[in-house]
Amino acid sequence: MREYPPSEDTYLLIDHMKCGKRVLEIGTGSGEVAIECAKRGSEVTAVDIDSAAIEKLKERCAREGLNISCIQSDLFENVHGKYDTIIFNPPYLPGEPESIVDYQWAGGGKYGDEIILRFLSEAHKYLEDYGEIYLILSSFNRLNRIFAYPYEFRKIADLKLSFHSIYLYLLKKRKVYI
Repeated sequence: MREYPPSEDTYLLIDHMKCGKRVLEIGTGSGEVAIECAKRGSEVTAVDIDSAAIEKLKERCAREGLNISCIQSDLFENVHGKYDTIIFNPPYLPGEPESIVDYQWAGGGKYGDEIILRFLSEAHKYLEDYGEIYLILSSFNRLNRIFAYPYEFRKIADLKLSFHSIYLYLLKKRKVYI
């Protein structure tokens, strides 16, 4: 199996997320989160950097009769429009990827947060003003750098694993008052 298989972080998302009317999942991997939102009635766009993962998801959608827009993209590169809900289970473990498949597990740089920081710098452009972002983070990440971005962060779940902890955060755009 080449795409990221459903794991603890996948189920943490599925158990705690609320899918809006229009959902964008970045880094869809196996597509389990996107499929769950589609089954809940959302209009879903699923994005992954790995074209093979996108092709497998398209095949699964056809078999199961699901209408999910599947796009090969590096984060927001090929994404258009605004969404009520954006979901991202990033490569949050430290490491440098040697291939595109390595982004499933690691590839977030020295602290596992380089892709997360890239995501946060652009996500607001694709999020409706009232929208929400569900983001998985790790105890390896530099949370102080992440929390400096202009979002309201609220931890809604966590899970202690053998060598680190993962956290599910709900983000909203910060309101700017002038």
